Amino acid sequence: MKFLHRTFTAAIAFTLLTVSSCGSDRAQSESKVSKSFDSTEASYQPNLKRGKEQVHENRKLIWTADLEFQVKSVDKSTEEINALSAKYGGFVSDMNLSNNTYRISNTITVRIPNSKFQLFVSAIKGESIFMDRADISSQDVTEEFVDIEARLKAKRAVRDRYIEVLKTKTGSVKDIIEAEEAIRVITEEIEAKEGRLRFLNNRVDLSTVTINMYEKVKYVDSPERFEKNYSDEVGESFGTGWQAVKVILLGFISIWPLLFAGLIALGIWKRKKIIGLFKHK
Repeated sequence: MKFLHRTFTAAIAFTLLTVSSCGSDRAQSESKVSKSFDSTEASYQPNLKRGKEQVHENRKLIWTADLEFQVKSVDKSTEEINALSAKYGGFVSDMNLSNNTYRISNTITVRIPNSKFQLFVSAIKGESIFMDRADISSQDVTEEFVDIEARLKAKRAVRDRYIEVLKTKTGSVKDIIEAEEAIRVITEEIEAKEGRLRFLNNRVDLSTVTINMYEKVKYVDSPERFEKNYSDEVGESFGTGWQAVKVILLGFISIWPLLFAGLIALGIWKRKKIIGLFKHK
């Protein structure tokens, strides 16, 4: 009996330990799933850091050039620049022609494929007879590319996890609403990152060249906007004459005190002169 009692007690203890162990494992498993879901995006951060530290052979560079020079003929050089833009696979995105009394100038903005940038700039310089300024620069956006691509990968993974929650419909109504809101927010963030990536790709693929060329000309007076006919000139002459009459009348009116004093002085002088003549007689 003692042996059976000990055996039964040991069996009960073993069963309790087994149940306790299974419950603990299940709780740990559920905890791991929850933490894994909440930290999906964070799990990509180490990869993001490693991506920044890597040396990239295919660097993303935005090339720009700003040129200012004198040409023999603005018209001919403009035609040549249009031809060169087409030759190297680019296009003119902006043009502003202006002139004054001593020079004619044209400012042109050209977008040219990155691979043809140096060739195009060299060809453009051939149009100048005097180079005032040539600023050429590049901006390395490789790190920003890597950063955006890594963050996009992380955000897409998080969005996919939330979508899976909606598909399986596991959880309460509150959980589903929160998942839908999270998908909306993450989708907006993804679209913003994708827009920035498209902008950078455009700037990398197509370099920007700004050309300010000018042609010196002999000084000439600014021409009248229109020619006056005979009737206009006659009308202006009458107007000018009337203005002169008004100026004279206003001038006399403004000095009336002096005129009045002069008349009085003249009268006194004549009176004295007449009296003097009578005395001599």
